[in-house]
Amino acid sequence: MTAGEDALVGQLARLLEAERDRLGTRRMLELLSLLLGERAQVGDASRYVYEYGRRAGYSLPAYPLDGSGEFREFFAEEGVRNVPEWYERKLGVPPQLYAQLPARTVVAVRDAANRRRAFVLDGVWHSQDAGFAGLAESGLSRTLPPEGLAELLDAVMAFLLGDPVREGARPGAVRFVSRVF
Repeated sequence: MTAGEDALVGQLARLLEAERDRLGTRRMLELLSLLLGERAQVGDASRYVYEYGRRAGYSLPAYPLDGSGEFREFFAEEGVRNVPEWYERKLGVPPQLYAQLPARTVVAVRDAANRRRAFVLDGVWHSQDAGFAGLAESGLSRTLPPEGLAELLDAVMAFLLGDPVREGARPGAVRFVSRVF
């Protein structure tokens, strides 16, 4: 996106936030997903490292690993030795959560400055079996319970609008919010 488009996305996100009560959570998440397009991806949390690497231009084989591809180059560029270390260093995923990633959904969002934040949700809420899809195509707005959608929407909007991540009691859908990467 150009700088003008980035500014427009920020203005539209603020407009959506102002209309939240009128629009409702599901409709707002659907509109936000259309606004963000490919800047918001949803899929299997344990496979996000491969999606990230491919989007960065590396030729990475299909999951599970088949031993070929540019993993060495990707890991060297990222400053890690393996997949668990990538999740820990890049996203801040603690080792106890890493082992649980196959039973989780990740929503990865890029802001206007091309920074990313990953939101790891409890459970499998995406409808696609493999790969990643945009928020609108992922089925998340139809499958995630209303309180989980509201929590995710709060977190995504806070990130996009540059507000601090709110800590405290959570309904339980968002298990983990990554650092900005």
